[in-house]
Amino acid sequence: MDVNEKLAELGVSLGASLARNTALNIQERVRAQRARGDDKATIEELSQIIGELIEDKSDITRIAQAYQAELVSQRMTPGDIAYITSNVLPVVQELAVASGKEAELEQILPALQSLLSIEVVNVLQLLGFDFRRAIGEPLTHLVAMSIEARTPEDPASRVKTARLQAQRELALMDLARHPKALARFARLVGREDLL
Repeated sequence: MDVNEKLAELGVSLGASLARNTALNIQERVRAQRARGDDKATIEELSQIIGELIEDKSDITRIAQAYQAELVSQRMTPGDIAYITSNVLPVVQELAVASGKEAELEQILPALQSLLSIEVVNVLQLLGFDFRRAIGEPLTHLVAMSIEARTPEDPASRVKTARLQAQRELALMDLARHPKALARFARLVGREDLL
């Protein structure tokens, strides 16, 4: 479940708990029961109200704990930031050396170090910036794509690709036999040089 969906669901639950037993609602229930004049029924109604209030308090406490858990999961601690800074920057430096881009890194490194300082990260988090979502999710996607690109291609997939390429070639040859269709196709794909 997406974080925003979970927070929205918690908000709806909180609203329902708050609306269920407002002070005015409880006051009306007590007043109506007293007006009936049956002390035993009034005591039962008050016991029921107390039970509902205790249940709502438990719901609200659970919702508050869920909100807190969501916010804590999004927030990076100073220890997290220090760990990332001490481990990420050396890896970035090694990658720059390996790729021969040390000069470019020397220009970028001071900005990167200041961006990864505890103070800047805390300020950005206070402003609502979610580092895990902004950096972690795209990085995860990038790594997944990199792994998929290095995965050996399935032989059946290779055969299917070759078959599709052959069908494309046949379609292009057929198209070349019809000058008007070829002209339309060339204009459509922006390849007037085919004419």
